[in-house]
Amino acid sequence: MDMNKASITRVHDALLGGTENFAADRAVRDRLVAIDPEFPAAAKDVRAFLARAVRLLVREGRITQLLDCGLFLPIAYNSHVVAQQIVPDCAVVYPTIDPFILKEGQNQLARNDYAHVTDVNISHADRVLADPVVRAHLDFNRPMGLLHLVTLHHIPDHDDPWLTMERYIDALAPGSFAMIAHMLDPGPGSELSDTIGRIGQVYRAELGTGWPRSAERIRDLLPKLHWLEPGLVPVGDWRPEAPRTGPPGAMQRLILGGVAYKP
Repeated sequence: MDMNKASITRVHDALLGGTENFAADRAVRDRLVAIDPEFPAAAKDVRAFLARAVRLLVREGRITQLLDCGLFLPIAYNSHVVAQQIVPDCAVVYPTIDPFILKEGQNQLARNDYAHVTDVNISHADRVLADPVVRAHLDFNRPMGLLHLVTLHHIPDHDDPWLTMERYIDALAPGSFAMIAHMLDPGPGSELSDTIGRIGQVYRAELGTGWPRSAERIRDLLPKLHWLEPGLVPVGDWRPEAPRTGPPGAMQRLILGGVAYKP
């Protein structure tokens, strides 16, 4: 682990005002916030969307197992906490290859019999689906929730995230759900085009990753599924528990999310 090199998960933690990050991560955060001062609000919207969507899956969808491909920092604010408050024995597995978050997750979840972290690359669905920790704790013959929040825009086109997601979805039992959150490329002519272009440049320059996509291409990431209302929208607008207190910032409009169902 190189503390002088920023990581996606630690930059996200820094955006949220967390403490599990280093100077290199905070430097990237500062560059992002210089482009959009409301970027931290967008990061908070993603967390709130995660909580609302997981509660929906567990309470109304009767889901008791989750494959969450986007483990965040701090570990104590992730899908297993939300789900296990409702169903204490809800099984959750987090695949990741980030060495920092892998170590933190293993340490902090050591006493949780139903939440586990495993060292496998989420961009290779076949490896995740065959991973011994995943197979030991999740039953693919029963419905589950598949979570890909702010993960897929870090998989480049040449690695075909659409094929990756098709393989994930094909492995899910009927009655399963999938949720995504992804950076939007609004296209030329949009007032937000310059912002997302500059944000993408920072991500790729500092982290080597980050490819916003059109709404159509984001929808294509969940093939064969039925989108729940209100469909693919800015994550803060997905079934909010309270109205916004003011106009959303640029990145709050540029991170789309939604939940879809496998019949």
